[in-house]
Amino acid sequence: MSEKELICTRALDREFVLESYGVRVRIQASDQELLTAAQQRARQALVGRIEILEIADTKHSFGLASDDEGNVFLFQDGVQITYGTSLPRLLKFFDSMLRIKIAEHAVGWVFIHAGVVGWKGKAIVIPANSFQGKTTLVTELIKNGADYYSDEYAVIDEHGLVYPFPRELSVRRLSEGTVLEESIPVETLGAKIGSKPLRIGLVLLTEYEENAVWNPIALTPGQGMMEVLPHTIPRIFNTEFSLKVLNTAVSDAIILKSTRGDAGEFAIKLLSFFDNFTNLAKIT
Repeated sequence: MSEKELICTRALDREFVLESYGVRVRIQASDQELLTAAQQRARQALVGRIEILEIADTKHSFGLASDDEGNVFLFQDGVQITYGTSLPRLLKFFDSMLRIKIAEHAVGWVFIHAGVVGWKGKAIVIPANSFQGKTTLVTELIKNGADYYSDEYAVIDEHGLVYPFPRELSVRRLSEGTVLEESIPVETLGAKIGSKPLRIGLVLLTEYEENAVWNPIALTPGQGMMEVLPHTIPRIFNTEFSLKVLNTAVSDAIILKSTRGDAGEFAIKLLSFFDNFTNLAKIT
């Protein structure tokens, strides 16, 4: 049997159902060890925001199975989507796919792919795709006293408030042409994890560019929504609700767009800029 034809036929006869952000997902496995590993990884993926249900109907499912040759398999909604010989690698992929599933279908919440910090009672939200320096900038902001909320998702409720989603910082670096990823607890950086929901004070649309000069353009709420929409995870599955929440969330925020240079220098400049802008708004 060729590699492309390798299919797992082992029964997924162990299971549990989890609920997170209003979404129920059935997790199945071919043995108890895999089931336990999946549950532990699910808690990690969703920062503990899960409830285990004994019996429940679900629209979504994941399955993990192994065979006698040491292969491990991952299923989504009954379809085998990947396999390999490394369980840690497969669990990492499961982690990512589970988060996306929850983010796409969350009930009463909108997930935006963004870094988030809290600064003097307001949220700074940095929407961005991967490999655009989002985590690097978040790291520098918390080193300069900002509260850590997330380097993965801005999780926003129907009232436009941003809630913590404090996964460990996922720091990527290149080594001999290979991208390596390291998880770093923010506590090791002396950072404080935010605990209260915040109004958005600043939406920052930026990416790193060598020798870039910070020259921000202020966008209108409508322009800002259009910039943020591509980073909004449930935009396809719940378009109307996503747009409503985005409008509420950014209506009173400063929305700035510009490339930036070194994250260390820029973080200090950004916090000072936000302070000055906020103080000026209070005076006027």
